[in-house]
Amino acid sequence: MLDKSVPHISVIMVNHDATHYPEYALPEGYSFRFYADGLEEDWCRLQLETGQVPSLESIRTRFNTEFGNKKEKLAERCVFVQSPDGEIIGTAMLWDGDTFGEMESRIHWVAVLDSHGGKGIAKALLTKILSLNKNDFVYLTSQTGSYQAIYLYQKFGFQKYIEKTPKNWKTTDFQQGNEKAWQIIENKIAEYKA
Repeated sequence: MLDKSVPHISVIMVNHDATHYPEYALPEGYSFRFYADGLEEDWCRLQLETGQVPSLESIRTRFNTEFGNKKEKLAERCVFVQSPDGEIIGTAMLWDGDTFGEMESRIHWVAVLDSHGGKGIAKALLTKILSLNKNDFVYLTSQTGSYQAIYLYQKFGFQKYIEKTPKNWKTTDFQQGNEKAWQIIENKIAEYKA
């Protein structure tokens, strides 16, 4: 779950050796499935229930805008995790993003329900998503409140991006905000690990 007690500041993580990563399997009884028509509502519900969006309406609009005409691509790059009782409890995508000015692979919209946390599902989901990737470079965007996820991403070789402002970054104070964000994240990870 997103920690909303810390200021919300977006960050970028990069991995320049993304074809090498730890491999984890799903717990027994859980299974992967790729996007198929009808799973839009499950995807939207996961984003809402994990605290990543303010409302179901806003994420439905976002889904339709960003992915509505890319169903074939979703079927190859959007993965869901199904629990033993058939509930969709997690999702992630390997998508394209132009944050750095040209299309690059990115890990996108990762969500796992807290009620299934601590079982290694997020690790298995990242393993699955990275297995779809064929490029050395992959990036992701996250935020200060997702420091537990950031700690996991670090285990998969992602590092904080602290270089110049990316070409298509949406905020104007990237450098200042980035420095503050990583201080918050590193402090919270240290508390989390303690």
